[in-house]
Amino acid sequence: MSVVIGIIAPLVARLRQQVATTKHVELFCDLPLEEFLVPLTYNLALIVLCAVYGFLTRKLPENFNESWYIFVSVSKTTFLWTVFIPTYFTTFYAYHQASLLAFCLLLNATITLLCLFMPKIYAIYFVNEDDLQYYSTQGGSKGNATVGSSLDRAGAKGNQIVPIAE
Repeated sequence: MSVVIGIIAPLVARLRQQVATTKHVELFCDLPLEEFLVPLTYNLALIVLCAVYGFLTRKLPENFNESWYIFVSVSKTTFLWTVFIPTYFTTFYAYHQASLLAFCLLLNATITLLCLFMPKIYAIYFVNEDDLQYYSTQGGSKGNATVGSSLDRAGAKGNQIVPIAE
């Protein structure tokens, strides 16, 4: 979407001197407010949609419990961007705006990676395989394996044994 807007109305570089008594002149891209807000609104709509679906599916059973982590990630992203937008528009210098944008993007990416991948890293390194419950789609049970009706609904076939962490 940003590429289309950039093709329709190309960016123009301008010089700006914020304070007339200082010898500080900035070269910045003069981006009209509408061209900045259209892609931002689209991204915000996607974030809100993900937050709603993450919240609605947070209590699904067993293997579908990652929606809570998605909801937390999207909620933190929404909070970060609601703090960022007013700060970005009230910042005095263009280099402060660029620094603020870079910091917010890095913080957003870090929060998303931590929220989505930390549970998996924790499971790989700290969950003992002996403590897992196994659900089998076959009628018989061996050892710690039990029949799981949720896997029957999910479409598991044959003699599959799937670990379920608790």
